Amino acid sequence: MAEWLGHSNQKLYQARVLLEAYDLACEQGHSALIDALQESVLFQLILAYQSYLHEIAEIAQFRDEFYSLSQLLEKTPVVTGEMTELQQLESDDFSWLSQLQLAFQQCSQKNSAISAKPQINPVMIQMQDATNMGLPLGSWYFELSGIIDLQRNNRQES
Repeated sequence: MAEWLGHSNQKLYQARVLLEAYDLACEQGHSALIDALQESVLFQLILAYQSYLHEIAEIAQFRDEFYSLSQLLEKTPVVTGEMTELQQLESDDFSWLSQLQLAFQQCSQKNSAISAKPQINPVMIQMQDATNMGLPLGSWYFELSGIIDLQRNNRQES
């Protein structure tokens, strides 16, 4: 588990560093750099989330290959409270995790640039960052790192 824990922490750190660069680029108005950094932060957040899923899979003694929480839930013999909490967030269209995953999926769409004028569903409108009308990357980083820390702390207390 220490391997995945370190990897999760590394991805969160990289997201934070890129987020700081993104904020600076937004202040300076470098649109091409803003686009690149926005997507980079988004990818690091998703990689941190996926790494954290492997972290909790190992706690449940599950070491088979999987690529999503739904696959983990299907395959694992023991569903933990952490998995259930994340499943609730993923299934709630208004949650930060659902919105993060939606933004990530839009990155891979051929005609969708997530920065200039993102193709946003009505749910996404509420999630817009008031300062630069981009994706709420800082909020997503805060929420993801917060839930990871909270769940890790809860395990240590058990």
